[in-house]
Amino acid sequence: MRTDSSWPVRRSLNIRDAARHSDEPELETAISLRYLAWTLVRQGRLDDAERVAVTAAEQVQPAMLDRDSTRAGVFGNLPFNAASAALTAGHAARADDLLAEARAAAMRARRDTATEAAIFGPRVAALQHIDHTARAGDPEQALRLAETAPSARGEVPAFWEAGHRLRLAAASIELRRYPQALSYLAEARDLAPDWVRYQPLGKATMRRIVDHAPRRRGAEFAQLAAHYGVVGLPYQP
Repeated sequence: MRTDSSWPVRRSLNIRDAARHSDEPELETAISLRYLAWTLVRQGRLDDAERVAVTAAEQVQPAMLDRDSTRAGVFGNLPFNAASAALTAGHAARADDLLAEARAAAMRARRDTATEAAIFGPRVAALQHIDHTARAGDPEQALRLAETAPSARGEVPAFWEAGHRLRLAAASIELRRYPQALSYLAEARDLAPDWVRYQPLGKATMRRIVDHAPRRRGAEFAQLAAHYGVVGLPYQP
């Protein structure tokens, strides 16, 4: 395993150089820079991540009447990355502005798409907005936004929908709405059963429900807890 923390940056720059020779070099470059921004966020280099994502977005921003779904998706994902960096750095207002740009592009795109280049569209942008609202410390508003989120028009991957339910479950816990949180966890499991097993948010939320559950637990409750890795819950009829 590589331990050089600069390796992902250097690799992305190599991809960017190679992209100049492709049919759509600006899009390929933006895709590589999106992955670079993602890497920088996880390295804690938040200012660098936001700057990379914003600069790349400026290079591929669709024109007002441009209906190219690939370009819209690549562009829209870059503000997602920039907003995540801004929010993690404590700049919630800046994150909101960046997400507003992504939502506007999503409305012009009209449909949700999932490709190797990007996952994007009206519902995807709405789910991202809800996630950021919850992470910014407003679980009640996040749940309200979820009630009016548009239905998918096109393709939204199951793991995106499952992740959305995990975020809503965590928001419900913050408001002590335990039955609602349990329902969201069950929906997430049904949507992407293998994926949710490895999500720390799901396990942490399930643990909090278990800690507040009454003594008499049904078999379904115990099975759901076990699915999220919260073990040691015998069925009590």
